Amino acid sequence: MMPAAALQMLRRIQDAITQGCWRYGAALAWRARCLQRPRLASDRLVSRRSLGECLWMMATWFLLCPAFAHQTGNSYLYIQQREELTAIDLDFYVRDLGNLLQKANAAPEPAPSPEKIAELQTAITDVIQRSLKIEIDDRPLDLEFIRQSVVVHNDGLYVRQQFSAAPVAAASRFVVVRYEFFTQNDRLGRAFFRMSLNGDEISSVFDQSNAIQRFALGDTKRVATIGLFTKEGAKHIWNGPDHLLFLLTLLLPGLLLWKSSQEERESADASVIRPRRRAEIFALKVITAFTVAHSITLAMASLGLITLPEKLVECLIALSIMVSALLNMQRRLQFNHWQLAFLFGLIHGMGFANGLKELGLSSSYFLETLIAFNVGVELGQLSTVLAVALPVVWWVRSRQARQRIMFWGSLGVLAISTVWLIQRLMA
Repeated sequence: MMPAAALQMLRRIQDAITQGCWRYGAALAWRARCLQRPRLASDRLVSRRSLGECLWMMATWFLLCPAFAHQTGNSYLYIQQREELTAIDLDFYVRDLGNLLQKANAAPEPAPSPEKIAELQTAITDVIQRSLKIEIDDRPLDLEFIRQSVVVHNDGLYVRQQFSAAPVAAASRFVVVRYEFFTQNDRLGRAFFRMSLNGDEISSVFDQSNAIQRFALGDTKRVATIGLFTKEGAKHIWNGPDHLLFLLTLLLPGLLLWKSSQEERESADASVIRPRRRAEIFALKVITAFTVAHSITLAMASLGLITLPEKLVECLIALSIMVSALLNMQRRLQFNHWQLAFLFGLIHGMGFANGLKELGLSSSYFLETLIAFNVGVELGQLSTVLAVALPVVWWVRSRQARQRIMFWGSLGVLAISTVWLIQRLMA
């Protein structure tokens, strides 16, 4: 985990950026409201520079907030049939025991010692038996505590408590799980759920808005599982700004290829491919190369053919964003953007695979769930690119404005990715 001093320093940087954005934005608003005289060319120049600086600061603040904020650890719930009983394993992030025990205004604390964890066993068990309710065909399962241990997941140490309950009959029709651990202290937490009962394998994700879920047993679970993995693939993209930032950075040079209708009419060379067409081909090549590359490594990592340490993968992802931003800010080195997207896309695919491991691929529908997750990733990418690119292309008309967006955007991305790299190296 990041040292407390470093985390405090990064939070001070965040606070400084926040205050700067508010003050700068307020100054610009006051100027726009109070300035009544006709605007001169010098006013427009200052305004454009001020707007560029403000947009860069606000974008940096917006994207750095998730990186610095306290991210509640995940939890994991496993239910499976074992011989003549039902086994329930529940893993909680060690550093989040304050949230689990519902301490007021709980904040990140150093990981407790093994002795302290052992002392908290009774309190943790009481909370779990109050907050986790499992019903089979409307009949509640009584959880009996067995043992407590410490296990390791991708993001650190977890406390595992194991329980047993009566076996689930083969004729059972549905299961209801009430996961009532989410409190005001735990707004960002998620619980990854896997259940294996009488040949049925089901995966899901609990959060504050979906704390109670009902699962059908039998043939209906196939469609539900595929739908879940598609949704989680899109969520992985939307909740992970590093992948999107990389793709958008590679697409920035496409702005310089785009020309408005008026610029096209003024162009004297009709033998060259239309600029809009060139920009569309550029974007298609970059997005296709990135998609093919990350799909390859996602599939290979899911099949266990390649394995890299998660920390190395996350650092390489941040480094790939830095390199892309730096290349956008120079003109000497010529390169094909789609080739760069393919090369770094192989690394990003390993990051997608780490997210997929948290959810857990269904062994019954391995290929279907793998494809569904990848489709969700593509839908998340496409929706975000369209939501960002279309307004920019529509709003930005002049080549000078596109060049400013290219410079300020790349500079902001460079600053963000540098902070991410430092943070991940220190993790």
